[in-house]
Amino acid sequence: MEHSSLNQRVDNLISLINQKAQEYRRKQIQQYEIEAMKRLPQKFGTVIPEKEVEIWMEKFEKVIQKLPSSTEKGTPYVKAKNELFRDLNKKYKIQRKGQWTAIMLPVFMSSIGVAIGASTGNLALWIPIGIIIGFVVGRSIDKNAEKKGLVF
Repeated sequence: MEHSSLNQRVDNLISLINQKAQEYRRKQIQQYEIEAMKRLPQKFGTVIPEKEVEIWMEKFEKVIQKLPSSTEKGTPYVKAKNELFRDLNKKYKIQRKGQWTAIMLPVFMSSIGVAIGASTGNLALWIPIGIIIGFVVGRSIDKNAEKKGLVF
């Protein structure tokens, strides 16, 4: 696929995202992961091989076309976006920024913090320790993915 054609399509989609996002409240911008959607095309031709860019570009376009207005329900868009992100993660290990930190914090808080805290009778000490361990583990996984260029 010609690079200038791809760049023009991406520019048009980013413009559409920006246009829709102007109407959104801060909560909608976060829920719809607007910034992540704008960064995703940077992975086309780098992490996503050139020969597969057209396939993923079409999927990306379909998701962007589902962006709701600020007064519409965003459920169809959110489902399509999450499916796209999940598929990209499965195939190329591409992940959202901070994804593993967000996952590991509650996992370690409950598995280590609550478990050890409840058994020792000292939840006030062990819950924060579990949170810290979860943060360190999640952040290290995220940093490793960033070094590999897999974060959008």
